[in-house]
Amino acid sequence: MTPTNMASTEDKPNTSQKRIEQALSELLKEKDYCDIAVAELIAKANVGKTTFYRHYDRKLDVFVTLHSSMFELLLQDLTTKEAWLSSTPSPSIIALLNRVQGQSGFRRSMSYKLGKDAPQALRQLKDNLANTIEMRLKQLFDTHQFIIPVASLASTLAAIHLDIISQLFIETPAPSTSHKAESLQRLIKACLEAALEK
Repeated sequence: MTPTNMASTEDKPNTSQKRIEQALSELLKEKDYCDIAVAELIAKANVGKTTFYRHYDRKLDVFVTLHSSMFELLLQDLTTKEAWLSSTPSPSIIALLNRVQGQSGFRRSMSYKLGKDAPQALRQLKDNLANTIEMRLKQLFDTHQFIIPVASLASTLAAIHLDIISQLFIETPAPSTSHKAESLQRLIKACLEAALEK
């Protein structure tokens, strides 16, 4: 890339951010997060160091942003009360669990794969997913009817989602994603029914 082309790319923050996120997504198919250097990510995205640090303070920020869009995909079919309270998992949940299992190689835990960033990454992922779930619940339910505060319920549901996802990385033999999706949906339903109980 010539300096002129690089400058024009760097003038488009959305484009460069997408390239950085796509580069991390591609690198994660080849190696664990903890084995990816920022320099390697910058090279793969074909952006300058200045561009990277204009958008992100560190690699973890890219990882969290990347997963925020995955959470939207995870919940994309849960657009009605009935979908949340169903006993049958949505296609988007099954698809995401299949995707995760396909990338789980070597049966290493999420904590191992995330290395020293694991505690902060897992906390941020849970908080982001909880916020997304809370917004969805507020859109679809009369949350004043909940006997459990909606923020607490959303946090619990986020923790359940992440726990089911993390099990795909370490269980041997590899678990059935359809069974995991069914378990996840039953847990979602049970939590919501408990919150709505009078």
